[in-house]
Amino acid sequence: MQNYGQMPNIPMPPSAPQRLYGQVQAGDRVGGASFGDTVSQMLGKANNIMAQPENLSIEAVKTGKVDIHEVMIALGKSEVAFKLITAMTQKVVGAFDKLTSMQV
Repeated sequence: MQNYGQMPNIPMPPSAPQRLYGQVQAGDRVGGASFGDTVSQMLGKANNIMAQPENLSIEAVKTGKVDIHEVMIALGKSEVAFKLITAMTQKVVGAFDKLTSMQV
């Protein structure tokens, strides 16, 4: 006979540490790269993604060995990368505007 109305055994989430140790200094780098290096690396990857549809379409016309579906998928990835860069740029400009409008 089943026990209706009783909750099954639900696992509990792990407990958080009671106290965090350490301090962050101004020159500390997390992960070995600065924010500027990380942004530059991300922009480089996005640039490569955005150049891929053109390269694939040129190769498709020249050799005919590239499937049109690959070109369309690369075009979709390029569009997403462009939207990400645009959103990131808008956030940076918005943050700059907020900083410049602050009164000291």
